[in-house]
Amino acid sequence: MKQPLSWQPDITGLVGPLYIALSDIMARDIADGRLAEGTRLPPQRALAWALGVTHGTITRVYERAEKMGLVKGEIGRGTFVAPQNRPTSPLMPEDEVLSELDLAHNFPLSHLDPDLGAAFEALSRQTGIGRVLNYTPIEGLVRHREAGRDLFSYYNIDAPVDRILLTSGAQHALQVLLQGIFKDGDILALEALSYPGLINAAPRLGVRLAPIGADAEGMSADQLDALCKRRPVAGLFIGPNVHNPSGRPTSSRRLDELADCARRHDLWVIEDDPYCPVLSAPNQSMWHRVPERTCIVASASKILGGGLRTGFICAPQSVRSSLLRVITDISSMSSPIGAELVRHWIDSGEIEKNRLRKQAALAERHAIAKAIFADNIELYPDRFSGWLHLREDQNPAVFELEAGRRGMSVLGAHHFVVGSSPVPSAVRLALGAIPSLVQYEKALRLLDDFRQEREAMPHAALSAELYA
Repeated sequence: MKQPLSWQPDITGLVGPLYIALSDIMARDIADGRLAEGTRLPPQRALAWALGVTHGTITRVYERAEKMGLVKGEIGRGTFVAPQNRPTSPLMPEDEVLSELDLAHNFPLSHLDPDLGAAFEALSRQTGIGRVLNYTPIEGLVRHREAGRDLFSYYNIDAPVDRILLTSGAQHALQVLLQGIFKDGDILALEALSYPGLINAAPRLGVRLAPIGADAEGMSADQLDALCKRRPVAGLFIGPNVHNPSGRPTSSRRLDELADCARRHDLWVIEDDPYCPVLSAPNQSMWHRVPERTCIVASASKILGGGLRTGFICAPQSVRSSLLRVITDISSMSSPIGAELVRHWIDSGEIEKNRLRKQAALAERHAIAKAIFADNIELYPDRFSGWLHLREDQNPAVFELEAGRRGMSVLGAHHFVVGSSPVPSAVRLALGAIPSLVQYEKALRLLDDFRQEREAMPHAALSAELYA
């Protein structure tokens, strides 16, 4: 007997564009609970046949629903009802008061950032400073793009000023690249564990994500090559020097292999490495290997201050006009005020002083974390976070929840998972959100006590928590 479809709405009497009406019905059915979270929707052709409509109509229904955040498509598996009412971002605080034991938010030692008041005072004495309140070119003022060039030097990138565009931070830069380079339905490959900001933004912009496995050297070039042979992959997202969330660098050998794959399969490469400016020795990037196909994002947030919301894109000339159109559509232009502060702190040498301050502070915090967690924590030099491994049968979502009930905030691995990729038993620990070193050590020791307490629990007790 033929199995009934998991969703088959009544289309009798529908008016207007059919794909809009159907996606609105889907939204209502999800809100009413008739379509539960995790339900696998019918294959598009099967639903089109059952309703007597074209396959293209159902494709547009699913695409619109994904942009609305109702469903998520997984390459090779199908389309599933997405979790509803989830927080807007696990990476940002929910209010102005942070937990005293905050190990979740990856804020880069913000208490060490430059003195904003002193910077404003210095800028106020500059002749013509009022120009930064005016409308400026979409790509940014030349002096601000030159600041971007100087920032890219911390990435070991000699970026031509005419290829640099000013953006309102790195997240804005990623959205500009997703919209400016890719079309609706294009596939972007990325590691199976990746940056939540991209995971959440891409589907709403019509870009489908395809998870790729990784090993100690980074993303698997063999898996990427195999995927490209099966499907029309359009791009690759990578953080070569600092993988988020593990902190692991990609080896030079693996970057060579990935670059070869990008060249053979005509892939665009988006490179996002926001922590590069603090690293003592960043690797070369994909830009050195496939410059004609690589777009790099640089940000001042991790080295100078997250509130600046100043970022830069270095991109090939072939996509410049497309990216400028997207910036115009989204924000008309990026604020020159934050860019002027970045320019000032570069010229005054404050950026280099802050870099050295943060490197020294991180070394101290790493030593404390290693002393407490020993081999259970994965740490790499100059990283603002560590990857804490749990017992294999521990659910990181439950660990995060239970730690939160004890006043400690961490981020479980589930926040970083692309599609239905396996969720490792691990949590990310942010090492820079707590200003006080004494309070930081206290938070780590309390968390380790909690971890060891759970390690001692039998498997049956841990399993029972999932249903409590």
